[in-house]
Amino acid sequence: MPLLELPHWLIVAGACLVVVGFVGMVFGGPRKTAEYEPELLPGDLDAWKAEQQRSTEEHRSAA
Repeated sequence: MPLLELPHWLIVAGACLVVVGFVGMVFGGPRKTAEYEPELLPGDLDAWKAEQQRSTEEHRSAA
C-alpha cells in the first residue's frame, strides 16, 4: 500500500494552494478600494439637493 494514495495527494495539493494564496495576499500589491459615497436617505433634503447640484455641474463640464 503506497504511503500517499490519491485522496491524500488531493489534500496535500489543496493545502499547497491555500498556502500559495495566503502568500499572494501577504506579498501582493496594494488593492484598489472603492470610493465611499454616503447613502442618500429619502428624508435628507440637503444631501439630495447637493447631489443634484453636483450632478448638473458635472453634466455641464462634460458638455
